[in-house]
Amino acid sequence: MTENSFFFNYEKIQTEELKKKQSLLIPSKKLFENFITSSLKKFNKNEINDVKNFFNNLLSLDFDKIYKNYLTHPIRVAHMWILINQSVAVQEIKFALAHNIIENGFLDVLKNNLEKEEIEKIKILTIDRNKEKNLDYLNIYYNNIEKHSKNLLIFKSLDKLDNLLIGEKYLFTDHSLNLLKNQICFRLKKYNTRLHDYIHNAINFYEKKYL
Repeated sequence: MTENSFFFNYEKIQTEELKKKQSLLIPSKKLFENFITSSLKKFNKNEINDVKNFFNNLLSLDFDKIYKNYLTHPIRVAHMWILINQSVAVQEIKFALAHNIIENGFLDVLKNNLEKEEIEKIKILTIDRNKEKNLDYLNIYYNNIEKHSKNLLIFKSLDKLDNLLIGEKYLFTDHSLNLLKNQICFRLKKYNTRLHDYIHNAINFYEKKYL
């Protein structure tokens, strides 16, 4: 299997779903090695070593308590972010790899390895799970993401897309689909038509499949 077999590249929904599922079956360290080879070609040796060292810090923590090979998710999102935004800097890759560390309880361990701006973005992205079905709260949450920057909204859209591509029926409730349509797609179409259209088509694909 080639290194790109695990990463998103705007292929057919069925193909991207298969790649997502395959990525969950390999160790996070192995996927990261593929990520270094396929996604970081424009970076110099020192920058790549910086990313490697940061990822080793992530590996030292128990992310697999969430689910096996959990870090494959932020690795894939980091690849997607580079695919979308060719001007990504090293600190943004580290942000992508660490975007769930507050929710997962690892901020205190990793905060000295991230720049202040990246920590602020992680804070904005961290959702209150006790309010995640409250529509008023969700409006404020997504407004804050969009107010910060269009890039943060695009990043959040990539995060949602990677989870969407798990493709399992339990993911496709009325609430989750309405959130994708009304919070993600509604906002995203102003900033990235190609990504908006792909997510919109994926929603339609899974609605036909499951609902």
